[in-house]
Amino acid sequence: MNRDFISELTALANSEAPFTDIRLEEDAPIYVRMPTGWTEVTSVLPPSPDDFDLVLKSLVDEWETKILQASINRPFDLTDWRLRINAYLTGGGGKPMMTIRRIPRVPPTLKRVGLPPIVRLMLSAQRGLILISGATRSGKSTSAAAMIDAINENRPAHIITIEDPIEYVFQKKKSIFSQREVGVDTPSFDKGLEDAMRQCPDVILVGEIRNRETAETALLAGESGHLVIGTMHANTGIGAVQKLLGWFNDNERSSKSQSLAGSLVGVVSQMLLPKADGQGYALATEILNNTDQDFSGCIGDMTKMQNVMERPDKKGSVSLAESLAELVAAGAVAKQEVVRAVVGMPVVQEKLRQLLR
Repeated sequence: MNRDFISELTALANSEAPFTDIRLEEDAPIYVRMPTGWTEVTSVLPPSPDDFDLVLKSLVDEWETKILQASINRPFDLTDWRLRINAYLTGGGGKPMMTIRRIPRVPPTLKRVGLPPIVRLMLSAQRGLILISGATRSGKSTSAAAMIDAINENRPAHIITIEDPIEYVFQKKKSIFSQREVGVDTPSFDKGLEDAMRQCPDVILVGEIRNRETAETALLAGESGHLVIGTMHANTGIGAVQKLLGWFNDNERSSKSQSLAGSLVGVVSQMLLPKADGQGYALATEILNNTDQDFSGCIGDMTKMQNVMERPDKKGSVSLAESLAELVAAGAVAKQEVVRAVVGMPVVQEKLRQLLR
């Protein structure tokens, strides 16, 4: 009897288990990423080479040729989830593997994600730059989707998204959308952002700010009357500002600091930790709120920015250490998980040590 592997994979992806990713390898057990780590799936037999071929042919023609040039990155729609499938070669170029990210078909709300109410104030800005930072798998794309859909619920804006690949597909509520995929609709994030400025947007989502060109265009777009929401890799809010400015040379940095001081609405830096009960993840957020320009006078000076974060009269800003300590106090996350998560972050470690005494 022939096996229907796609149906088995669909059933696994649609299950209610709290995993985020699926890992497939030919003739090897399937693994899923649970809050506690990678766990073997015993209810589905290992996929055969023919099973792999079936899945990849459903995504792209002539996958055997195309995978030699680059990994294959494609979305796949199911009833309950949208999957982001990445297929690639291993073992010196001969063995295909797949990782699959589960994405809910309906964008989550700000509250469900765990973002604090101050984020709504940031999103009310008509222009400027909001940065979402964090490590890989820290939920940046999910938070960005929640922010975009919050705008969608509240005002009639034209929202352009530039993503790699498109994850959440937004439905019109009050806003209208133009969703563009890097490598399909535009060659790069910076080119897509440059084009977006000529396409009458009110809000622009940049899936990743990862080089000087994208950072410079994001600053220009924020100064030009658009609200730009961009994600980037950085461990803290202040670290995100430092990294963005670090893409510019010494001669440029002063002028870019001034541009950022005038356009920065805020930074949401985040970290996902496994919940104490093992049922999913809890979100810790460092919020750098600049809606009243509390940080604008010291953009570029990391020590002064840190001092503003420590002030008792800060308006809506919360340090990562404070957010982590609140999760421990509420019993949402185990103390040892928090301590482990901040290894290599000395400023956060010291502040957290004081708060958890």
